[in-house]
Amino acid sequence: MNEMRKEHLSPFLSILIGVNTAQHSSKDLHEATINLIEKEINAQLSFQRFPSLSEVSGDTFIEITPYKINKIPSWTKRNDIYDIENHIVITFSLGKYIAFYFSEKGMKDSVRDNFKTSYLKGIKSVDIAHLNFHFINEDSIKMLWLLGIHGKNTFKADSKVLGGNSVAESLDPLEDQSYMMSAVRTELGNSSKTIGLNPFKSSIWRGPCKDWETFEKYTIEILDTLNSNNRNNITPIGILASPINDFVGVHDAYDLSIIDPDILSHEKSEYKLNLLRNIRDHYTFEVISSLSGADIILKIHNNNTLCGEIRVTPYIKDYEASFKLNIISIEKNKKEKIDIFSKIFNHPELIKCWYESGHAIVNGWVFMTNYRDVVYDDFRWADFEDYNICQEKPMAEEKVNLELIGLKKSLFCWVKNRWTSKWGRGQPFNTTEKPTGWLYCDDGAGEKADFIHIDNYDNNIIISLIHVKAAKSDSSNRRISVGAHDIVLSQAVKNLRYANRKNLIHDLSERAKKSEHKKCWHHNKPTAPENFIAHLRTLTANPNQIKTRVIVIQPHTRKSFYEKNTNSNIKKQLDVLLVSTDNAIKSSGAEFYIIGYHD
Repeated sequence: MNEMRKEHLSPFLSILIGVNTAQHSSKDLHEATINLIEKEINAQLSFQRFPSLSEVSGDTFIEITPYKINKIPSWTKRNDIYDIENHIVITFSLGKYIAFYFSEKGMKDSVRDNFKTSYLKGIKSVDIAHLNFHFINEDSIKMLWLLGIHGKNTFKADSKVLGGNSVAESLDPLEDQSYMMSAVRTELGNSSKTIGLNPFKSSIWRGPCKDWETFEKYTIEILDTLNSNNRNNITPIGILASPINDFVGVHDAYDLSIIDPDILSHEKSEYKLNLLRNIRDHYTFEVISSLSGADIILKIHNNNTLCGEIRVTPYIKDYEASFKLNIISIEKNKKEKIDIFSKIFNHPELIKCWYESGHAIVNGWVFMTNYRDVVYDDFRWADFEDYNICQEKPMAEEKVNLELIGLKKSLFCWVKNRWTSKWGRGQPFNTTEKPTGWLYCDDGAGEKADFIHIDNYDNNIIISLIHVKAAKSDSSNRRISVGAHDIVLSQAVKNLRYANRKNLIHDLSERAKKSEHKKCWHHNKPTAPENFIAHLRTLTANPNQIKTRVIVIQPHTRKSFYEKNTNSNIKKQLDVLLVSTDNAIKSSGAEFYIIGYHD
């Protein structure tokens, strides 16, 4: 290693790019990086540094330093066995940009995490939009790595990878708009050569280089390109959502939702789960119009009692959002309730917020979305009579009591007393005062739906999986709420595989054995859940006559407001969500219906 020369090198071109904001010399930056690796990142290892080599190629300054470390192998706990690893750090400096090459695995991310710290305080990441402008050609993308911005979800992949000659053309304008680009491999200019880019990690790669000259040439070309102009491109791939790094142009928050704790069943943090459950079971909140840009004003209720109003101000740093809270008003003896609710804003990844300006905060990031011009035209409307559209389940002494289904004025009671399957596609929706068929309440953890209804209609057996969600408000002035639908639609699609009656029968049978609290009715009279399961098994004799419906009951949406606001961004966003859900459910062979409020 002492006689290392650049002619001996043929690295795999994968480099970390930074901006030299303090105009430090390349030698000083290189030395600072070596010190960081030795004294911080590899501080627990035996570290031996070898003499550095300095080179100049045109206007580019190059620094090369080899080093050796001793590591305990991953397959043993003994501390007297070592693997000897030889590595190298190479720094290129041209104009205001700097490129780092590290042979040691994982070192790019470790060094980038220390940009703007005491070791590398003069270095920052390259702006994502600047990298997008220079290195992403939408028409020439060969590989595309996508990351979902739909938040914690149970029916859409968190990430996916696409490949082909022109990948951008294969994107679905509806389904893929809830994804952002995380990395890309695309052709450079008119050449057949490709380059890989992860703009969020300021990382660029090309592949193996046959010799030093090739590696040096390609690296300097990348730095030359970045120095050529200061132009940016926030939306390099039009269909996808685009992360932004400031709140310029973000205004008029109209909706906010908090993730369903059932989706976080794998979450190790019991604290987060308990907080989410507490908010879901005891709090309601309403977004109030704000004239202060991205600020969010919330009116908070605990168990239907007003607690007060808070102002939530979002901030953004390196594309990650955080929140600051101020109490606007507080009701007597309600400070503790507001403080408990406010703790959710310490966890931005659990919050979704939508703006009329076309922006959204999801998973702790801020996105600019392009609303697709799609229309959902199959809402069904019910007047819900004198039932309480803000109460999902029957309550007794502020606790849910399923024994009271049908005896109170909750939405669960409305389903039990009024539901019928005697209507179909292209026919008016209707309810009844004399319910027929089988109705099974499957409420609880792992539920397939809140209710499952089976009845005969038009020479078919109709199986309805009914999901119920209370309105966020019963105000006659309430607006459309994407958040009110977001969670319940996710739950509906999550259970699609149970639309297959064999899976449904098997799963319900297993659940019935483990629970003594399921409720069941036949022709509106109580019966044992085992009778419902037995009836399900008989349906296999006529499989071609069975039609499965997925029903979502969400009376927050008022017919008059929905039909009047045809061009609003809020309605467009809800329509996208509904059309996407409709497509997902139809692909399983089931029908999808959503029931709104006929005002």
